[in-house]
Amino acid sequence: MFEKIFGKKNSIQRNLTLIFTIGVLIVVVTSIISYYILIDNQIINKLIQLHESKELSQTIRKNVILMIINTIVISIIIIQIISRRMLKPIKQITEATKKVASGDFSVKLETNRKDEIQDLVDNFNQMVKDLGSIECLQKEFIDNVSHEIKTPISSIQGFAELLKDENITQEEKEEYANIIIEESNRLLNLSTNMLKLSKLQNQNKIAKKEQIDIAEQIRKAISLLEPKWSKKEITFNVSLEEKYFWGDEELIFQVWVNLIENAIKYSNQNGKIDITLRQVNDYLEIQIKDYGKGMQEEELTKIFSRFYQIDKSHSSEGSGLGLAIVKRIVELSEGTIEVTSQENIGTTMTVKLPVQTETNRILIK
Repeated sequence: MFEKIFGKKNSIQRNLTLIFTIGVLIVVVTSIISYYILIDNQIINKLIQLHESKELSQTIRKNVILMIINTIVISIIIIQIISRRMLKPIKQITEATKKVASGDFSVKLETNRKDEIQDLVDNFNQMVKDLGSIECLQKEFIDNVSHEIKTPISSIQGFAELLKDENITQEEKEEYANIIIEESNRLLNLSTNMLKLSKLQNQNKIAKKEQIDIAEQIRKAISLLEPKWSKKEITFNVSLEEKYFWGDEELIFQVWVNLIENAIKYSNQNGKIDITLRQVNDYLEIQIKDYGKGMQEEELTKIFSRFYQIDKSHSSEGSGLGLAIVKRIVELSEGTIEVTSQENIGTTMTVKLPVQTETNRILIK
């Protein structure tokens, strides 16, 4: 009850209450002193000297006015002290905010206070840190986009120039033409994924939901990727419970295709991939585990970043946007995705999707 009325220890509310209490006490004490010094003594003296009520009335009026003026002056001084104490940190934070608004993310506030201002300073510093990180990500994104688009375009341009040479053989013409086709497909895939990721980033929820057979989708994704895993002679160990999920069928299917394709890409020749689907409490848990090259610890924090590729030797096989797209789809589906990995041992991707039911029955209470 005491903290509710007067505020917590070291809080602005407690300090203001204390200052106002002191101010009121000062005013009260000043008024009492003024009364006894300026009014009471003069009244007694006038009664003794004049014995006239008119002069007594004027004396009382004059001293009451003087007391009121003293009270007003003291109150103004107290208010000024309080205002300056309150506004000083706010003005400093305002100036810091202006610097951040102008693009300076090196601003950092410091304080020795232990009240709400400290909380504000801590939150401000965290905000600036996050904004600085976003700024770096944006610059990195632009640099990566420029590089990823420039590389296939330069390649296409170079080999197109070579095709104009009349002295090249037919075999060379076919080789250069195939390279141009591959680079064109790579550029098309990059553009498609960039547009898809951009659309997903600006999407707040799944608009079209339907019942999805997750097990059937995973089997379909494995079948679709058969040319890739057959080439590496990979064995699949699949354990799938028949479970359903309400979501966007096309987007959820893309999650399994991207994750299984990644597992194939980083698996060793004659390797194996384990895929499990089960319900754990209120979630469907899907694990895709490979026994390939794995990742270093510092790579785990970057794999969902746009354009990040673990193995640069595979850079021609993708754009580095696949896992970023997967993560966004899972987030829109109100699920989570986690990754665990050990170098030269393998990687496990775990997707958790909430168990949901769809019904048109509305219960009105």
